[in-house]
Amino acid sequence: MSVIAFPCPAPVEPNRLRSIGRIVSISALVCAAGGVLAVPLLWSSDETLRHWIATQSPLEARPFTLDLGTRFAGALLSLIGLAPVLYALLQLSMLFSRFARGVVFATENARRIRRMGLALIVNAVMSPLVQMLMTINLTWANRPGQRVVMFGIDQSHVLSALSGLALIAFATVMADAVRLWHENSEII
Repeated sequence: MSVIAFPCPAPVEPNRLRSIGRIVSISALVCAAGGVLAVPLLWSSDETLRHWIATQSPLEARPFTLDLGTRFAGALLSLIGLAPVLYALLQLSMLFSRFARGVVFATENARRIRRMGLALIVNAVMSPLVQMLMTINLTWANRPGQRVVMFGIDQSHVLSALSGLALIAFATVMADAVRLWHENSEII
C-alpha cells in the first residue's frame, strides 16, 4: 500500500525579502521624519520660502506677505497637508517591518495596505484644499484686489487618488488570498 502525503510547506522567507523589508521600513521612517523636519526649516528661511513660492506655489510672481502669523499658519497648513502622507509612510514602515520578520500572508498586512490606499485618497482630496488655504494665507495681508484664492487639481492629485484605489483593490485581493490560504492550510 502506498501513502501519498501532502505536507503543508513551512513558509520559507528568503533573506532578500527580509533585507528589502528592513530597508523600506527604515527608509519610510526617515522620509516621514524628513517631511516633519522640513516644515519648520521651510517656513523659517526667507530665501527657501521665496524659492518654494516662486517654483512650487501657484502664486508665482504675485505679491505675498511673510510675517510671523503667515509663517505660523503656513507651517500649520503644511503639517495638516502632510498628515495623510505621514500616516501612509508609517503604515508602509509597519508593513515592511512585518515582511522583514517573515510575516507576509496576514490579514493585518492587508489592513495596512488598505490604510495606505485610504491615506493616498485623503491626500488627493486634501491637497487642493490646503493649497487654496495656503494662497489665502500668503495673500491675506495684501491690499484688496491683490488677495488670491486659487483652487486647482493637478496630475499628482489624480495619481494619488488612483494609487490609493489600486492599493485598496490590492488589499481586498490580499485579504481574500490570506483567507483562502488559511482555509487550505486547515484542510491539509
